[in-house]
Amino acid sequence: MKQIKIIFEDKDILVIDKPAGLVVEKDAKTKPSQGETLEDILKKDFQINLPRAGIVHRLDRDTSGLMVVAKTEKALVNLQNQFQSHQVEKKYIALVLGRMEAGEGTIDIALRRDPKNGTRFIASKAKDARRAVTHYKTAETIRGLSLLEINLETGRTHQIRAHFFSIGHPVIGDQIYKNGLSESISKELNIDRQFLHAEKLSFTHPVTGKKLNFQSNLPNDLVKIKNKL
Repeated sequence: MKQIKIIFEDKDILVIDKPAGLVVEKDAKTKPSQGETLEDILKKDFQINLPRAGIVHRLDRDTSGLMVVAKTEKALVNLQNQFQSHQVEKKYIALVLGRMEAGEGTIDIALRRDPKNGTRFIASKAKDARRAVTHYKTAETIRGLSLLEINLETGRTHQIRAHFFSIGHPVIGDQIYKNGLSESISKELNIDRQFLHAEKLSFTHPVTGKKLNFQSNLPNDLVKIKNKL
């Protein structure tokens, strides 16, 4: 069973540091071999008996980092509204292939599920594509790779991974959004998951109204990869 680290807890909310490898919640594509999900843990260990066990946003299985979970109905509704109205600040750290032409920028490209491969999302101008906006800043360039600080304006599934792949800078270690060079470098570094970590999370407490800011350090597996560069 994957262990989750509790960053903050009160009677209304729970902020956790999700480890890579933990599936947030089951869907039609979840395999039994993937084991216990975060939703299972929240129901069993925290007795959260809300829809989706109070989960209001997701991280991909192999993305680590911060998540907030509601423990009460009031908190659930409030947090859902904050996410829907883009009041929640989510910042990530990612290592991507290549040097970014600009030190900072914005990717504003609509995404839709790939009709040829339902496990991934692609850039599209189709009517059913949903607008996705990603802001980034280069923190460091190492051996032809860019360590980025990323701020999500929208929260589409696989947004960061699909966006950077679409502009030719796939996330290192990504097993779905990859090209020949990123795959070769990932093998060289012996990285077994995407180099993507939800580093910062800021939102308003759903009951007290206090602004809350949380930060999670880069986990050891990604620190080791960075130190190899």
